[in-house]
Amino acid sequence: MADAPWRDLRPSTALSGVSDGTTKYLDYFQVQRLHSLQQPVTETPYEMAFLVSSQVMELYFGLLCHELGRARQEIRADGVAGALRTLSRSAAHLRALEGTWESYTDMTPADWNPIVAHLGGSSSLQSPMYRHLNFLLGLKSPQMLAPHEPTPRIYEELRRALGEPSLYDEVLALLHRRGVPLPDSAVRRDHTEPYAARPEVEAAWTRVYGDESLGELRELGEALIRVADRFTRWKRGHLTVTQRTYGAKPGFYGTDAVAWLRHSLDLPVFPELWSARAAM
Repeated sequence: MADAPWRDLRPSTALSGVSDGTTKYLDYFQVQRLHSLQQPVTETPYEMAFLVSSQVMELYFGLLCHELGRARQEIRADGVAGALRTLSRSAAHLRALEGTWESYTDMTPADWNPIVAHLGGSSSLQSPMYRHLNFLLGLKSPQMLAPHEPTPRIYEELRRALGEPSLYDEVLALLHRRGVPLPDSAVRRDHTEPYAARPEVEAAWTRVYGDESLGELRELGEALIRVADRFTRWKRGHLTVTQRTYGAKPGFYGTDAVAWLRHSLDLPVFPELWSARAAM
């Protein structure tokens, strides 16, 4: 068994969160505080990578909530040009997020087991920012509020987010305002419920892609596809890492972790933007 000092071999100034002086760099980026947030408790050499990668993911979840929330506001205000730039940044952030899985490239069950034993009943399902991100992307599920019941303030904020229009809802409302025919069921619906794909919305996107006068909306569709694609790639990486480190054992809340993640890949983001391609 390794001694505790092997758990963290960074310079001592990274551990305390304080220093005897400061610089503009330290203040602006909160460097000392940032480096004090990793507190390894096991002897597995992968724990530091797990802590840092997970915290980086959380930061990106928050960043994506900020960016996609901005894109939603821009679309609501008919600011498509601004939304295109915001969605381009979002796709780049998702590409960087996907890269966080590289820290787990050769992690084995023997490396992971001590960490999961310490985590106990904790789960990534308890990440509020990830849940906000899913809701923004239109992956609504009232059942996914349950893991957040132990944190009332977060629970209430997520409950409000569940009832708000998603990014895709606002895009469909924009199409409707621009004269693209859509059924009332697509533009006036209960936003707390999971989005259900509709053939009329598929036909609407087919029209957008086939009408040169709707070029700005076609660009918006492609920007959304890039975001959806990158998000799906990140989820596929999650599945692969789980298969490698955990296998088909029962996961958190008694679920089969691999089967649950595989099922999540079957829930497309912006579904008619994908299915409409068969008719283009």
